[in-house]
Amino acid sequence: MEAPKTGQRNPSRTVVIAVVLVLIVVAIAGIVLAGRRTASPTQGTAAAVPETPSASTPQAAAGPTSGPNEVVFAAGSDKVPPQASESIARFSEAARGVGGQIRLSVRYLTGANKARDLELAKSRSAAVRHALESNGVKAEAMQVEMVEMPAGALTDKDANRVELSMR
Repeated sequence: MEAPKTGQRNPSRTVVIAVVLVLIVVAIAGIVLAGRRTASPTQGTAAAVPETPSASTPQAAAGPTSGPNEVVFAAGSDKVPPQASESIARFSEAARGVGGQIRLSVRYLTGANKARDLELAKSRSAAVRHALESNGVKAEAMQVEMVEMPAGALTDKDANRVELSMR
């Protein structure tokens, strides 16, 4: 068997190197796109809206907590929780400063209770809209997105949450 000469190319090695380079480029592109997607909903609000306590704090364990870009309701309720008022006020201030569109996203489940869940989702989005309007956000700057999810696709927190994002 004759050993390849130095400087002579091995076609299979070239193919493997090309495949590895393509995979690296795809991985980097995925990381960049994922970073852009998570940054875009809160664009312009990161400094203006502080984080709320984590679920490990005793205060968070007492009831539903809302993050800076979400309002988490008590199960079956359409009343805005008192602890969400400050987050809504800060989000409203940031939204007025940016002047863009606001999207309210609400998810509900398909199933036997679909009509009830849809009405609850509508009531919750209306309550958040009203809270935003009372904090100076114009109604025409808001868009409501109702997302129907298959049964079993939502956690309790996601089913009781209204997400706020700027576009």
